[in-house]
Amino acid sequence: MANIGIIGWGVVGRAVGQGFETKKGNKVLWYSRGKGPYSPEKVISESEFLFACVPTPMFSDHSGIDLSVVKEVVDFVAPKIEGTDKILTVKSTVVPGTTASFKKKYPNVNFAMNPEFLTEANALGDFLKPDRTVIGAFSRSVSARLASLYQNLYGPGSKIFLTDPTTAEIVKYMSNALLATKVIFANEMYDLCTSMGIKYEEVKSMVVADARIGPTHLDVTTLRGFGGKCFPKDMVALIGFAKDKKIDASLLKTVWSKNLKIRKVKDWEEIKGAVNRKKKKR
Repeated sequence: MANIGIIGWGVVGRAVGQGFETKKGNKVLWYSRGKGPYSPEKVISESEFLFACVPTPMFSDHSGIDLSVVKEVVDFVAPKIEGTDKILTVKSTVVPGTTASFKKKYPNVNFAMNPEFLTEANALGDFLKPDRTVIGAFSRSVSARLASLYQNLYGPGSKIFLTDPTTAEIVKYMSNALLATKVIFANEMYDLCTSMGIKYEEVKSMVVADARIGPTHLDVTTLRGFGGKCFPKDMVALIGFAKDKKIDASLLKTVWSKNLKIRKVKDWEEIKGAVNRKKKKR
């Protein structure tokens, strides 16, 4: 079993920590912005595996995401574990290439990227019964150790993908962007059905009978579009990343623009850790 350190005790950090605690023999130590039963130094010194689970909010001007908190954590932890066998895993959602930039700055630290696929309504349950676990690392030994940690928790037969950190980072964004796009598509089909006097729910029930499509994220709520914390900030982050890379992301831009138009309550603006009121520096 293992000693596991969690830095950041929000929805993600708590789910990860409590999830690993369900396995007898694991010890979880956590710290979060001046709170917690352990000091950050104790979390770092006594943990074999360290997970950074801190916010990466979007900028209020929708230009991208703020990585300052996760960078602050890395700059605090990395110098203390250089040259050791400890693993610092980025669990926060970060744009592709972020973990690689950390490795470049601290080459003697064992970094990994392990995206979360949790819903806020059932974070612990999602963590304990995931569709898949994605581990991005720079060496086979780090990948193997993290895979073993998860296999001990989930048991044999669990679906674990081993890849590089940048690939792991884009997996999270592609997943959420696709689901967000599905939501907006559903809203458009709802409007089309309504205009013809057709029951959308009846249409949907026959469409989702196709196993390739699936039933999730096709409900149309009275609030319309998508809200919450993850989808909005991940769409903004991916659009901003594509712009930096000079990639045409017109589909994503259209989805986000349509969501801003039809979403009645932009609840992400009031969710802690979702939006940084400061604008991105140009």
